[in-house]
Amino acid sequence: MQLVTFERRHDAGRGALPALHASLAAAGSGDGRGPGGRRLGAVLPSGPRAGDVVDLNRALALSLALGDVGAPEAQADSLLPSDALACLRRWDEALPAARRALDFVAAMQGRYDAPDLERAGIVLARRSVRLAAPVPRPGKILAVACNYAAHAAERGAAPPGEPVLFLKAPSAVIGPEDEIVLPRASAQVDFEGELAVVIGRSARHLPEADALACVAGYTAANDVSARDFQNVRGQHFVGKSCDTFAPLGPALVTADEVGDPQDLAIHTVVSGEAMQSARTKEMIFPVAALLAFASRLMTLEPGDVVLTGTPAGVGAGRTPPRWLREGDVVEVVVERVGTLRSHVVQERER
Repeated sequence: MQLVTFERRHDAGRGALPALHASLAAAGSGDGRGPGGRRLGAVLPSGPRAGDVVDLNRALALSLALGDVGAPEAQADSLLPSDALACLRRWDEALPAARRALDFVAAMQGRYDAPDLERAGIVLARRSVRLAAPVPRPGKILAVACNYAAHAAERGAAPPGEPVLFLKAPSAVIGPEDEIVLPRASAQVDFEGELAVVIGRSARHLPEADALACVAGYTAANDVSARDFQNVRGQHFVGKSCDTFAPLGPALVTADEVGDPQDLAIHTVVSGEAMQSARTKEMIFPVAALLAFASRLMTLEPGDVVLTGTPAGVGAGRTPPRWLREGDVVEVVVERVGTLRSHVVQERER
């Protein structure tokens, strides 16, 4: 399943609803049902509306209403929160409910007597929504340095003997339709395409053999870095945590659809030029080892994001260096996970 966080575009209108479903269309930005409010959705994988977005909470409420379940909206809220982080915190209960909601919509697509799911605000045309990061504000972003031997070599470092972890500020997160903004204070902004892991179950002292059980799913990430702060000034956290320096998306692809996280191709393309290309099997420390190591030191919590390291080919490793500049388009492509595309702009004077 491809889970997304979306908001309705302000120009996306909605027609009148049948009386049976009118309560499901109550407007109001506070709960995400009006323009600008963020909701949890899923991408329809097939059928005539393939690629469109399902509002999972509303789909579940309607399926319960049609089954004569009392207080269907309250029941849907209890089973499947409309907020991505709340959903991750209740992952074991919410995931089956999300599948039920998506299956309901898929079954309705071919029925002549199906309710109008678009008018009910349940199926939304892709053009009518804007995607935010699948985890808009993680509890923490835990990242690993030099997890590909070739990247360590281009940085002039030996492969580490254990994972080298660092943090990025959650405030740096942006979604797949947001822009990377180059801060005026930095002249050396770099790209790092990565596979990101989203945690779905609290975990502490994980055995490596069982570590993947805490994973909700995966998304693509760009660990954008201000090298003149990170390297020259030694301001590692600051250089990694500027506003917009953690693009995530476009979707959280559930772990069952991705399969083995060590069998994925990963590529980064900047303005049409291939920069990074590797397979995740080249990681020095596999995903399970990273999670086990981190969980010895801290609790991994639902909604945390773990960046698993970048392959060789970053801008800093080139001669001359290839820094990001205004007008660039950065694409991070992860097999079976998706393509994260970000436009680059320069910070303006205020």
